[in-house]
Amino acid sequence: MPAASIKVFNREEVALDVQSRPERGKGPVGRLRRIDDLLPGVLYGLGVEPLSFKAEERVIERALARGGQNAIFLVKVEDQDQEAQRAVVREIQYHKVHGNVLHVDLLRIDPQAKLRVTVPVVTLGIPEGVRTGGGALQQGINHLDMECAATDLPARIEIDVTTLGLGESIHVKDLLEEEGRILTDPSVTILNVLIPRVVAEEAEDEDEDGAEDGAEDGAEDGAEDGAEDDKS
Repeated sequence: MPAASIKVFNREEVALDVQSRPERGKGPVGRLRRIDDLLPGVLYGLGVEPLSFKAEERVIERALARGGQNAIFLVKVEDQDQEAQRAVVREIQYHKVHGNVLHVDLLRIDPQAKLRVTVPVVTLGIPEGVRTGGGALQQGINHLDMECAATDLPARIEIDVTTLGLGESIHVKDLLEEEGRILTDPSVTILNVLIPRVVAEEAEDEDEDGAEDGAEDGAEDGAEDGAEDDKS
C-alpha cells in the first residue's frame, strides 16, 4: 500500500468582543434579538462563574462564518480589564424555521490542558485506481478521535489519496507515524478504492466457466475411460 500522506490544519483563532448581559428571562432576551440586533450567549467552564453575554448579531455570525464551530474564540468582555479568554463552541441554538442563530454557549478552555476532540477527515485528489481503473473511492469514517493541547487543536485532517490503486486502502495505523495524537482504533479502515463491479463480475464468471469446463472435461474423460473398460 502507498504511504499515506496527511496534512493537519489547526483551528483558527477568532477574536470575539462581547458585553456583559444583565437581561434575563424570555421576554428581555427576546427583545435583545428583535429590537437591538443583539444575540445572547453564555461563557462557562474551568470552575469560573458563568458569564451571560450579548454581542452584535453580525459580530457573532461573522465570527462563526470565519472559523466555524471548529474555531478557538478569544472572548474579550468590554469594560473588563482582563485578557481575552479562550473558548470553543459548546452549543448553538438556531431558529427552527429561518435557521438564524438564536443563542451561543461557549466553553472556556485551559491553554495548558489536553483535550479529546473529534477531527473531520477530508480527502485530497483523485485515486489512481479511480482515474485509470474505473474504481470508486469509499470512505469508511469521516472523523478521527485525537488528544491535543488546547492551544493546538486541529480543525481537520487532509489525506492525499492520489496514489491509491484498485483494492488498496488506508487504515488508521497508516497515519500514526505522521500523527501520533490519534486515538481511534488503529485497525479501522478510513478509505479504500473499490474494484469496479463489472471487472469483479467478469473475474467471477471466468472462474465459474473454468470450473464448469473442468467438470465437463472430467466427465468426458470418465465416460471415455468407462467405454474402453467395457470393450476390454
